[in-house]
Amino acid sequence: MRRYFLVLLSGLFMAFSWPYIGYFPFIFFAFVPLLILESQAKNGREIFCLTFCSFFIFNSITTYWVWHASNVGAVFAFFINSVLMSFVFYLYFYVKRKISNKLGFFSLIFLWVSMEYIHLNWDLSWPWLTIGNVFAKYPIIVQWYEFTGFLGGSFWVLLINLLVFNFLHGQKKKRNFLQLLVVLFLPIIFSLYINSSYTENKVDEMNVLVVQPNIEPYTEKFNIPAYIQLLDFIELAEQKLVKETDLLIGPETALVGPPIDEDKLESNYQIQVFRMLQKKYPNLNIILGAITKKIYSTDSEISKTARKSNNEQYDLYNSLILIPNQGDVQIYHKSKLVPGAEKMPFPIILDPIAKMVIDLGGTSGSLGSPNYTEPFNINGYLISPLICYESIYGDMQSSNSSLIIVATNDGWWKNTAGYKQHFDYSVLRAIEQRKWVVRSANTGISGIINSKGEVVSKTNWDEVASLNHKININDSITFYKRFGDFIGRIFMFLSFILIIATFVKAKVKN
Repeated sequence: MRRYFLVLLSGLFMAFSWPYIGYFPFIFFAFVPLLILESQAKNGREIFCLTFCSFFIFNSITTYWVWHASNVGAVFAFFINSVLMSFVFYLYFYVKRKISNKLGFFSLIFLWVSMEYIHLNWDLSWPWLTIGNVFAKYPIIVQWYEFTGFLGGSFWVLLINLLVFNFLHGQKKKRNFLQLLVVLFLPIIFSLYINSSYTENKVDEMNVLVVQPNIEPYTEKFNIPAYIQLLDFIELAEQKLVKETDLLIGPETALVGPPIDEDKLESNYQIQVFRMLQKKYPNLNIILGAITKKIYSTDSEISKTARKSNNEQYDLYNSLILIPNQGDVQIYHKSKLVPGAEKMPFPIILDPIAKMVIDLGGTSGSLGSPNYTEPFNINGYLISPLICYESIYGDMQSSNSSLIIVATNDGWWKNTAGYKQHFDYSVLRAIEQRKWVVRSANTGISGIINSKGEVVSKTNWDEVASLNHKININDSITFYKRFGDFIGRIFMFLSFILIIATFVKAKVKN
């Protein structure tokens, strides 16, 4: 019963540390019950099963809202995430027992952060519960993310948990307690110093207008005629549009109807309507979400995700469209696609299922995705566009962009903690890049976040709204922006060395 109590305690501590579920300080000792279980476990299978139960509790409570969009997808996400997290403890159990105790003790950090890094970059990517995200609601204590990114937060949390465990079970209580205090408070003090001394390298200003149409995604979004939604959007925008407005932003799939042919953008009637709007407001640039269509003219160009219909082969993309006040329309394709909902993971293995989905005419598993991201260019400034799910990845922005745009439709999750967490993750992106973030969400929360991660303006959930604000353009290039998730890459290398050393040592003993 004691073991099951520790399993439950750890799962609840982790869950109730998450934004809008509970309070972040719980995370600093949430892994301690699992460390106790690991220290007493008889074999790897036992620790895998026990930790799996904890992590399943953690995943279920924190991301329960995925159930609204897909009950099968939710269970699958809970299961895969829990397996990955438990496998880290399985490896930790063996590494700790085969190599030196001290190195084995800290190997949990290397293995866990490596898992999170892999989870950012493979076909089943679902990094919502990357431990560094736990501080999204309290950006003032993680201003140092501009150096480490959110993986640095994961490193910090795991180190503190190990030190708490060491304090409880070690013999040198005074020394262990002092170590714990230093590791806990030094990053916070450093963050407070950065926050108070930070000065933005402002090079220009931009007047932006964000529109939140608030169209219910399940019953209205794809049933109300496209031209009605278009006219309603423009009517809402014109309530606050002025001659000085530089940028108008709409949410993901703001333009509905048939997919827009990328070879005939200017002739699309919806884009023509916005071109007419630009005649009234000549400074206006417009960014909107849409489903676009790329038709292949030769077999040599055809991608693996291409569909075939009426003797045409083409790809569909979840896109953002920039209608500039001068020049041609620009397109950004979403590159981080939601597994299952927008792409079929591991297409080589699951290719028969992927083909079935395409033949049935669905979008699941069949959206196109480039292997690179191209920023928008607005009057000489590069803008990093992110669509929905992409905003939970730190290392996504162009290296020389001046502003981050997030377009999303969070209505799929209904009125739950999901859309609130999603908004706050954009706060971390602002700190990591030291760039303003402008966010347009169909049902909320839309908002403006400055380069310190402070929310300067936002809408409410489930309201028709628009907000305008003057934002700063800066030319900062942070350490994290330059080197990306370097912590993940370093820890991957260290984990590989540790696993090889463990394997070799086990063979030698045998």
